[in-house]
Amino acid sequence: MKFLSFLSLLLLVLHTAGFSQVSVTHGPVVGAVTPTSARITARTSAAATLSFQLSTSPTFSTLVGTASSSPVDTNRFATISVTGLSPNTEYFYRPVINGTPVTAASEVRRFRTAPSVGATTPFAFAFGSCQQDGDAPPGTSNVGRVFPLIAADNTIRFMLHLGDWGYPDTTDKNPLNPRENTFNLNFENVRNAFLARYSRTYPMDSLFRVMPVAYVWSDHDHANNNTDSTFNGPQHLSLRGYRAMFPHYPLVDSNRGVWQSFRYGNAEFFLLDTRSTRSPNTNAFPNIAQWATNPLSVSNPNGVPLVFNPPANHKIISDDQMTWLINGLRNSTAHWKFIVSPETFNPAHRAGLELALTLQGVRGIDPLTIPDGVFTAAQVAIDISDGWCGFPESVRQLVSAISQAGVQNVIVLSGDSHTIGTDTGANSLFPEFMAGGLDQNNSQIVNLFERFGIFVWNRARQSAVPGFGAANNFNSHYGRVTVFGNDSVRVDYFDDRGTLIGSYTQPSGSRVATRSITITPQGFDYGNVTVGRDSVAGVLMINTGIDTVTVSQVRNTRTAGARATPAAFALLNRTTPAPFPVAIPPRGLALLPVTFRPNAQGLNIDTLIFVTNDPDNLGLGSGLIPALFRANGQAASSVIERENTQPKEFRLEQNYPNPFNPTTTIRYSLPSTQQVTLRLYDALGRLVVTLVNERQSAGTYTVRFNAGDLSSGIYFYQLQAGSFLEAKKMTLIK
Repeated sequence: MKFLSFLSLLLLVLHTAGFSQVSVTHGPVVGAVTPTSARITARTSAAATLSFQLSTSPTFSTLVGTASSSPVDTNRFATISVTGLSPNTEYFYRPVINGTPVTAASEVRRFRTAPSVGATTPFAFAFGSCQQDGDAPPGTSNVGRVFPLIAADNTIRFMLHLGDWGYPDTTDKNPLNPRENTFNLNFENVRNAFLARYSRTYPMDSLFRVMPVAYVWSDHDHANNNTDSTFNGPQHLSLRGYRAMFPHYPLVDSNRGVWQSFRYGNAEFFLLDTRSTRSPNTNAFPNIAQWATNPLSVSNPNGVPLVFNPPANHKIISDDQMTWLINGLRNSTAHWKFIVSPETFNPAHRAGLELALTLQGVRGIDPLTIPDGVFTAAQVAIDISDGWCGFPESVRQLVSAISQAGVQNVIVLSGDSHTIGTDTGANSLFPEFMAGGLDQNNSQIVNLFERFGIFVWNRARQSAVPGFGAANNFNSHYGRVTVFGNDSVRVDYFDDRGTLIGSYTQPSGSRVATRSITITPQGFDYGNVTVGRDSVAGVLMINTGIDTVTVSQVRNTRTAGARATPAAFALLNRTTPAPFPVAIPPRGLALLPVTFRPNAQGLNIDTLIFVTNDPDNLGLGSGLIPALFRANGQAASSVIERENTQPKEFRLEQNYPNPFNPTTTIRYSLPSTQQVTLRLYDALGRLVVTLVNERQSAGTYTVRFNAGDLSSGIYFYQLQAGSFLEAKKMTLIK
């Protein structure tokens, strides 16, 4: 009997000792914070029952609140609900495993509950998207550097994560089938993605220790780059992982996606799921199948140009999610309403999309070299269409409903872009704050836009162009938003060194804009142009709002000297030019030819003023938008002569003599009147000089070109006349 009692006691001790070895290996992470409750997620080292203790003291001298208790699931995760808390109060918490609290100091973490609903107490939160996980390549210096900075800022109450917590879809590439390059085809991949994010060796753990996190996924967390509803998979494994492994707010439709909302003081946040129910991006390009088999390019000038024309059923979020969002904004009693969109909202990004499409097949530009790699102009357009600009019907639905309801103080928070952008609403319709590069390399997409004369972010952004922040700072970054009661909201952007990149303050009382016109390029550099000779460039006027925009006139600021002279508009799908004023309907665009004639050698500059009925463009005044044009005047280096013939086809002949030094003749034929450009490029595809840039009638032309100070080497001359595009090689020997 004594032996049996001793054995029973020994087994009990061994059993208890076995349980005591169970620990929390990932997390804990706090989310779904309200004024009186929170949810806490953690993973244990073995099967166990998990709970948490809370206290207002780090010594846990007095316990508060009520925490549920739950066994961990088969992946050893559990999410525990905590209730009975007080508003705007800091709490310390520690795990309780199998009924025994873990007392190690490293396990004690803290968070603050939300203020009471409607409270105007000022508060701040951090936001951003796009980060590497703990499995990032060795030597990647910026991995996680922003998170200790966020954690050390005692003004920040919570982190709002807009998706791309690492890039798990890049870990299981199938070279035989790109559609299978999706991590959510195997639940183990989904689980491992969360383990990487929650690893205590990854710097984000410093943030988890001191504040709650709200998170909604973007493409790489959902399945793959630029994913859509067709990537959900039959078992919705990403959604299953999100529900089990992240402490989220209640999901509106837990079987279809992760959209949700929450209140925090005098603000309400609407977190969108822009992946689970969206249409495929390529549906916006009706001829994409023909383009894919025969794309227009420098080497294929007779290929098919890609065209953007999305149908009415092309949606970035499903109709039921849109109805939920609109009703939520209409009925919200919060002073500030934040739309949390993982993707860029700014509809003016369509300017970049349309300009890219016009550059298809242009030597020296297509393909484009950007920080992410080398892409054709059409591929760049498709990538840009991943944002809301590629879904104009969704923009119309949202903007129209909010405008008609008179809802004020709606601000969009966005990411995905790997860069910073801020707009007052002049271009983005709603004021928009974008932080898209927590520790990913900067895409420099805003900088690339501005290099091409596309200015669609009018406040803090990352660009080489000075103004509204630290120019040429392309470091990883995060945004900090401070809500000053009902007075205003300020966004500050900090890089991963703690340097302030830029700030903007949005006052109370803003309403969504419905009328917006985007000029692209907003000015143009014609390069080298012969003095006294006309050079023509096309400027696109794009209606990116939901109401008709009128361009009444274009004024020239120069009365003498070099001048940029606008011609009549040519509306899309219209064969004859339109006189001023021109009404551009929603989604419409018009082409404005601008002729520049330098009158002296050296730099020639002129400015055009576009007079419109867009009240919010923040140009020189209400409805006034400036555009700067410039050219480098050069002495005549070529002479053009025309033969009075009627050719039957376009033709570009080989120059003669070839090789040459220093003069050669280029001959070409036009069967009809066309806008003609003849350009010379060096062997690297860089523009050397524009020999012809004017409208010419049918005939055969000879251009006598003097190479002047050019060095010996291989050059290419390219003729573009309407849809005809051809290039030939010439050799200069000195």
